[in-house]
Amino acid sequence: MSRVYNEQVHIDPESLKDFYQKRAREKISIDIDAPVVLCGDRDKSKIGAWTAFELEHRFPLLNIDSDSVVLEVGCGTGRISKYITSVVNTYVGVDYVKEFIDIIQLREDIKKKESTYFIHSSIQELTNGTVQFPVKKKFNRFIISGGVFMYINDDEVKEVLGELIERFDEECIIYISEPIALEERLTLNNYYSEDLANEYSAIYRTEEEYQEIFDIFYRAGFSSKVSEEFFYDDIKAQKETKQWMFILHRNK
Repeated sequence: MSRVYNEQVHIDPESLKDFYQKRAREKISIDIDAPVVLCGDRDKSKIGAWTAFELEHRFPLLNIDSDSVVLEVGCGTGRISKYITSVVNTYVGVDYVKEFIDIIQLREDIKKKESTYFIHSSIQELTNGTVQFPVKKKFNRFIISGGVFMYINDDEVKEVLGELIERFDEECIIYISEPIALEERLTLNNYYSEDLANEYSAIYRTEEEYQEIFDIFYRAGFSSKVSEEFFYDDIKAQKETKQWMFILHRNK
């Protein structure tokens, strides 16, 4: 399929899983911490620059400490997880690519405590009860670092958030980094990407569309603290999309 603008086209989740399984093998030879959403991620300087920027300018907005109970969706191979697990009370990392979870379990540079869990599951399976949460505690930190909603169709995103919000504590910080469309919604469905040298599917929603999706958070007492371009100096350099940063807070 070609690029589709404005229309709500459903993407094929199975083709995405195939793509990520291939990337899991490549990441070991390229860089285990390469963000998959970074086009041209064979440029190791960009790989390092992404994480360095996030750790200095974005990660502190999470305010993680020894009382934090963290749910990270799309944990991948642990690019950001390794800066979280050693600090927090409880950590649950979720990814729907088994190969990523296998890699993260073997990494010796990621501290794993008794309260550290890595789960092979889609967020849909976790929220609909197909896969069980490993803890009963409510989460006071929710993290997506790089992009997850871009791979989920609209009806499922709203359903997932409706279930997830029941798992969030009265005091909670939501940290979401997603690529967005700058002017109009763009959907790629089995589109061949020259940068990724592979067929690729993703939904690039506008910032306004995400605000509509996040209305479920706002109605539950969350407020928007940050909604702006993720990078100060855009290292992705895409014409139609930008990496975006959303921070939401809820206090007692």
